Amino acid sequence: MADPHNYRTVGYCMIMVSASLVVIGLLYLAIGSDVLYSDHIAKEKQFEYKQMLAEKEKQQQNVAQSSGKNLSVELNEDVKMQSTP
Repeated sequence: MADPHNYRTVGYCMIMVSASLVVIGLLYLAIGSDVLYSDHIAKEKQFEYKQMLAEKEKQQQNVAQSSGKNLSVELNEDVKMQSTP
């Protein structure tokens, strides 16, 4: 039976596995006690997005009030059309 001589490939694979485990360990040390780290980030981003929407809505209301017309309720403007050739 022939010896396959793939020790070098196996060695590189072991190095890759150990490097990935080191990266996982470093991430664990960086995050540490905050197990729900990604959940906290997602909630912060969602809160910022809701604040941005509220500010944008407030800006639109201020613009509509400053122009004297409320564009979202009852548009009762008469349109006069002339059909002269």
